[in-house]
Amino acid sequence: MKKLAVRRMPWPPAFPEVVVHANLADRDSHPDFPAAKAGDKDAAARLAVSLTSARVWNQLNALAGSDAVLLPVAALETDGFNAIPDAMARVAAGWLKLDLSAGRVIQFNRVGHTRASGWHRLVTPPLFEGAIERGRNYILVDDHIGLGGTLANLRGHIEGKGGRVVAMTTLTESREARTIAVRAETLNVLRMTHGRQLEDLWQETFGHGLDCLTEVEAGYLARQLSVDLIRTRMAEAAEQARRRGVQAIAIDLTS
Repeated sequence: MKKLAVRRMPWPPAFPEVVVHANLADRDSHPDFPAAKAGDKDAAARLAVSLTSARVWNQLNALAGSDAVLLPVAALETDGFNAIPDAMARVAAGWLKLDLSAGRVIQFNRVGHTRASGWHRLVTPPLFEGAIERGRNYILVDDHIGLGGTLANLRGHIEGKGGRVVAMTTLTESREARTIAVRAETLNVLRMTHGRQLEDLWQETFGHGLDCLTEVEAGYLARQLSVDLIRTRMAEAAEQARRRGVQAIAIDLTS
């Protein structure tokens, strides 16, 4: 089985929080949300105009400056192509007078993250391909942040090719996930709880260290009883994903 290549980078000091526009209740009750999530561009445009705000776009502008390019996550969801990030980016481009990079970078694997467990999300990482402008500043746009893996992996793709991610924005969040960069204190707790064993597991399985995790991912792992339990839960989730036709990270249970 071909090993999935996950690219991430450690977080720089004081990486900004994700700029979030709306709450989940307003999104879920919006009449255009189901169609927008399933790929209806007109519905996505109405949703983006309705639930994004000038105040939040101005907050984003203060973080990113005037020379950044907006890059929406382009992902194929369970119900179809998610049109919301692209619609949000187009609203932002008009409001902030910034360039838009639409369709140049895409998520090339289906992950099935909608309503999925944390274990499933960890072992089915979104992977990206596409050209990046070296030296260019990027603002990432997505419809939602939960564990934060999609944005972290997209940032890894961009910065691995010479770009720089200066800000991120989403329509909604869960579990106060806007703090995306793992905090030093959370990373310390994770390392004290699980020691070198977890660091080695992450390096051999995902190809990056614990300092590349998101804050929510690190907290999720820190709450687990042991590294053996983490390994077992990931292996179970990977097997379940493969049974549903989703490619997953290979987990070695013999180590």
